Amino acid sequence: MTAPEISGPLLTRVGGLPTEALDLTGAATRSAIAEAADAHAELERRRPAVEDACFPLVPLLDDEVPLRRQVLAAKRAAHRLRALPWGDELPARVAELAGPEAAAEFRGWQQAVRLRDETARRLDALLAEDRAAAPAALAGHLADPGFARAAALAAPDWLRHGRPRRRPAETRNLRTLYSYVSRAAVKTSPFSTLTTVGEAGSAATPAAHSYAATALAQLALRCLAREAGSAGLLRYRLAPVRPGGSDAPRGLVLLPEPVADGGLAWRLDRVVEADHAAPWLAGFAPDAEHSLEELLAGLGGPDPFRRFRRLLDTGLIAPVPPWRRGDDPVGAVAELLAGSPQDGDGIAAEVRELRDSAAALAAAGEEERTETLTRARHTARRWARRAGLDRFESGEVLYEDVASDLALPRLLDVPEVRADLTELGRRMRPFVFRSHLYDVLVDRFTAEFGPGGTCTDVLGFLMRVAVDGDAQPDLDKASVADRAERETAGERAWLPVGPSSAPPASAVLFQLAASGPEAVRAGDYRLVVNQFNPGTGGLVTRFGGLLGEGFRDRLRAHVRACWPGRTCRELVLWTEINTAQSRSAGLLPPLVLPGEVPADEGLDLTDTVLTHDPGEGTLALRDRAGEPVGLAYLGLVPPHLFPPFARLLAVLADPWVNGSPHSDYVLPFGLQERRTEEVVPSARTGFGRVTVSRASWVVPAAALPVPRPGESDAETVLRAEEFRRAHGLPEEVFCHRLTGFGPGEQGTDRKPLWVSLTSPLSLSVLAQWAGPATGHLRLVEALPVRSAHPLRDAAGGTRAAEHIALLRWRRPEEEA
Repeated sequence: MTAPEISGPLLTRVGGLPTEALDLTGAATRSAIAEAADAHAELERRRPAVEDACFPLVPLLDDEVPLRRQVLAAKRAAHRLRALPWGDELPARVAELAGPEAAAEFRGWQQAVRLRDETARRLDALLAEDRAAAPAALAGHLADPGFARAAALAAPDWLRHGRPRRRPAETRNLRTLYSYVSRAAVKTSPFSTLTTVGEAGSAATPAAHSYAATALAQLALRCLAREAGSAGLLRYRLAPVRPGGSDAPRGLVLLPEPVADGGLAWRLDRVVEADHAAPWLAGFAPDAEHSLEELLAGLGGPDPFRRFRRLLDTGLIAPVPPWRRGDDPVGAVAELLAGSPQDGDGIAAEVRELRDSAAALAAAGEEERTETLTRARHTARRWARRAGLDRFESGEVLYEDVASDLALPRLLDVPEVRADLTELGRRMRPFVFRSHLYDVLVDRFTAEFGPGGTCTDVLGFLMRVAVDGDAQPDLDKASVADRAERETAGERAWLPVGPSSAPPASAVLFQLAASGPEAVRAGDYRLVVNQFNPGTGGLVTRFGGLLGEGFRDRLRAHVRACWPGRTCRELVLWTEINTAQSRSAGLLPPLVLPGEVPADEGLDLTDTVLTHDPGEGTLALRDRAGEPVGLAYLGLVPPHLFPPFARLLAVLADPWVNGSPHSDYVLPFGLQERRTEEVVPSARTGFGRVTVSRASWVVPAAALPVPRPGESDAETVLRAEEFRRAHGLPEEVFCHRLTGFGPGEQGTDRKPLWVSLTSPLSLSVLAQWAGPATGHLRLVEALPVRSAHPLRDAAGGTRAAEHIALLRWRRPEEEA
């Protein structure tokens, strides 16, 4: 097995609240739950003997009707786990007929019932105390400035109108508080100060960067372009048209469409026949920028601006972003308008206000944040309507990235940690294999250009492969084959790739469980592997501007080491509209695709060629001088979400599928056979100090021990305790909704919910979160447990932390 190189920075994501923030159930309550459950279990153990002792007495008492009725009542009471009807004094006649052993069972039963009732009363009182204290405890975290400011960014309407401080016990407020407190305490997905980021070993630099969403700048451009008074401020490009062959004699056109849904904005690129577009575009120079005057003169007619606007709405014409990679998009639009007498029909002032308020957000307090975010969302909705974008509804308008103020450990300096990651990499490597989509790309290329051929119009080739609406059986089969071979890669793990493609690489997301930082340094820990991501750096490039040039230098060195001796270009798509993508760009000179933000050192796709190596069966992207171009995908959005044209280029950049089973992440189709009417467990697995899969349970939603109507808190938690003991679950779990297999189900919910099975509040949140449409859930042990995160804050609180290490292996041709 091949050992990987561990290189680049180690990024750490840190929870914004101590894990103790989720102490919803006190130690005394947990002890009382266990005692009450033990007492209940003791009654269940004794019940058969008591019922068996009653059974032979009934026919012996036919002539003693009152006593016979008492015995029958005792049998029913035992079945219902209640006290026997005669109290502590066992009737002498019953004792005589039953015998000493049965009489002892009766007396033992009464004692067990008393103990059960006593523990139940104590549990009721403790649960009542916990429930009374929970609203104030959860709302109290809003007094933490960092948490309150992050909550204002995440849920401004709730803070403005829900009044969680005044009415924290209201059901909606309580559940929302629970959601955000658990999000900050035990989850590690970066968002403002709910989860901060930092580089291991670097000095604590609690910097914060706030900025407006890139989509807002795109909306502003669209509004400006549709108004005659301001459209002349911009330059424009035409949708690319390329030859389409006999099936599309007038060619193919690449049509962009801005789309947004929830927190994600993107550009939907569709390749369609150009019959309708060719007459409009034929008179203009292709692959060039144009002024409004040039376009209007070429379009002609009695109302050329009306034609221009119609072509703008169809995507045949698009505005060129007036900023370069690395710039502030909204700020660039504000500068454009500042030097012009036209203010874009009132939009200039709104753009300036957005720019200024976004920059001031990092220093703003909670109230100012809620007002700023509310105004920005209203502006975004209004601009989308003015821009004529019906499929654009983005709730994310302002962002903030925050560096951790904690001194983060140099984990890669701990020999045991480095050895464990290296051994993990050795075990992973046979499961990292060349995608079948790469084979399709090679086969399509050789079919058109022949073995050893050269394509001088790479964009045209990709468009012909990815025509929208055409059946793509080879692409579909390739995706299915990639899924089927995830754990049986065989020789595909060692297939060669061309000089443009990345070597096998992986970002490993992991956590440590230990008693403290000293234990970690001594090698006394457990390393838990959460999941894998592509390893060329795309998962962490977003934070380069926040963490400084030293971080960027180390990341840049890692990327370039993947293509030693070659010129390396970054591939980042949707830079003109998607915030995560635009923030990830700028580490390297880019390969610029149609629709992307230009760059001073950018290499346009039209200035490249694609060649085939007949000996290796691989493809290489080259510049016009014939030199291979290393292509590093450095975006955050997974390439499988791209439209086919862009996805094929992303496959050329990184053709590897990581099918390794050595992580806790499970693909939804891998759980299909476990969706039964029973609870299906899976054991924890790993090697040495490393856990690669947590213990988990696939549970029918109907089997969840959630509160029932009219049920007391004690009854709920005791059912949960019985469920937990029956199936071997820990007290705390992460829950994933499983969808994607039933009618109308769209996918698997990867965002888990933290649940304490000892907390009635937590169980009630689970009931609402699961909802009636969920058929099954995956419950996963919370490992590390909250107290086992070794990172500590200045006050001694335990902080959840997740680390990202970058691994790369030698290229397959170097293995021989």
